[in-house]
Amino acid sequence: MLTLLNESLWGDEGFSALAVMKPFKEMMGVVMRDTAPPGFYVIGYAWTRLFGSSEVALRSLSLLLILGAAVFAGLLVKEVTKNKWQGVLVGLLAFLSPFTLPFAFEWRMYALLTFATLGSIYFFVTRKWKGYVVMTVLALYTHHLALMTVAVQGLWFLVDELDEPGKWTKKKIVKAIKHIWPFWLVMGLYIPWLYPMYLQTTRVQGAGFWLKAPTVKEAILLLYRFVTGGVMEEYRGGVALLVGVLLVGKQWKKIGKKWLEILLVVMAPVVFSFIVSYLVTPVFYDRYLLSVVLGMVVLVGLGTRKWLMPVLVGLVVIYGWFSYQTFTMPKKRPFRELASYVKKELKEGDYLLNYNGSAHHLWETKYYGIPAPIYVPEGELPMYVGTAQMTEEDIVKEVPEGVVRLGVITSEPVEKVEIEEPWQVKEVGEFGTIRVLWME
Repeated sequence: MLTLLNESLWGDEGFSALAVMKPFKEMMGVVMRDTAPPGFYVIGYAWTRLFGSSEVALRSLSLLLILGAAVFAGLLVKEVTKNKWQGVLVGLLAFLSPFTLPFAFEWRMYALLTFATLGSIYFFVTRKWKGYVVMTVLALYTHHLALMTVAVQGLWFLVDELDEPGKWTKKKIVKAIKHIWPFWLVMGLYIPWLYPMYLQTTRVQGAGFWLKAPTVKEAILLLYRFVTGGVMEEYRGGVALLVGVLLVGKQWKKIGKKWLEILLVVMAPVVFSFIVSYLVTPVFYDRYLLSVVLGMVVLVGLGTRKWLMPVLVGLVVIYGWFSYQTFTMPKKRPFRELASYVKKELKEGDYLLNYNGSAHHLWETKYYGIPAPIYVPEGELPMYVGTAQMTEEDIVKEVPEGVVRLGVITSEPVEKVEIEEPWQVKEVGEFGTIRVLWME
């Protein structure tokens, strides 16, 4: 049965899979030339040495990480409310979120970022500092966006925990500085990555990076999708009604201050990434904000009154149903099947190309063992296509001499594929929205 767990890898997953399959030093060279910190790749390097690099082996790590993030969501609710069953329901709701679930089966750093961020929030709210330092440093070394969460945590701690009646004397300031030792430690452990982070972020600016700054309307609509769990659009109104009932009917006197604390920390990446997208470079993107989805689940479920627990159970059932549909109906392109077909069809004198239309598929074809360089007759490729791992052999400007038959791998419509004369399409192998054009 084809599911999210065993469907074919797509481009970014292929990029990450090929990176962690390299020798460690070579892999770190790729990371330094890319746009993300090394945390995911270091853990992925160890994981693939233990469990292999098949689709199931790779995605099992992401599944465990999202499950761990959901556990942190449930534990956070349990710690604040002292209600075990409320924590269990929120944990289930977090794991079964239709928006979150696909990322539990994707070989990218977003599951690790979500796990580390939820862990950081849990240990921060419960003031368990050793765990906080570990999870926060892990989050920072997974994605730059974690800096925004840490910044708000620090500000809240200073204002809420250290603000006592009276003036700020020198003695009081010294005491406050000592009191925030976890943040000093986190900063110290992150210092080695500051310069590489600067190089990565400046490399993205003006390099043709594909993200665009969002409009206010787009940001609001994304948050609406987050708070309704990512269910299908026609059902969002009903889910929003249930969420509204849970929010209005909370035990606000009991959880008000903690709810506000969690709200500010959870929403920090949204606010900061929106601002940074306009002032520096676009970084506002749904998968970068995955921890916000789970954080919103916590905010919705935290403090639910006993008589409203059936509503929370109802949301778990609804999310579970939509997630089951998502899990059993994968939508990624079937590159595994395409690769098997190409291997059977290849003949002496054949040559494979990746046609770069709106996208190319270099990393999928490499992962599945049918290397096909990208056809770029003129110009340069933009940053987002994974140039950090490309070699000179991965790009061709023209079809080499002596080729008898050309196999062009593309997701473009056949009529939009243009290869220099005299090549003409003779046969097409179709696999959903991906195809191989055999030209002679």
